[in-house]
Amino acid sequence: MKPIQTAPSSTILELGEFSVAAGFPNPCEDYLSERISLDSLLIKRPNSTFLFKVAGNSMSPDITDGSIIVVDRSISAKSGRIVLATLDNEFVVKELQLKGNKAIFISRNKAFPSIEVQTDEDNNWDTHCIWGVVTGVVKVF
Repeated sequence: MKPIQTAPSSTILELGEFSVAAGFPNPCEDYLSERISLDSLLIKRPNSTFLFKVAGNSMSPDITDGSIIVVDRSISAKSGRIVLATLDNEFVVKELQLKGNKAIFISRNKAFPSIEVQTDEDNNWDTHCIWGVVTGVVKVF
């Protein structure tokens, strides 16, 4: 996986002023309330934001094979956040849990095991393992 730095887009889309039902059509479908840019919706800090295409389903159903994740390198990694990490020289997307002297990388798909990384005074896991925090996901069907 190689990061691709985001580039600004001039595409502006209309946003409906109502929530869309996933079952039946909404009779208000002709009402549009504001214009939005996907850049401003997905990218808060362009200089530290990168996109990655995901391979695999360890974070399914939230992040699936072929999804594009938005990763911000300027956000601090904390328990409960989904992170892009480098473990054994490979990128992985996992939920981070910090417990004592361990960083635990958890898959959302229960078929995949968690990965534990021990830390000590000489090993800064945050600097050496965490590449960035996932702030969004784009799924293309």
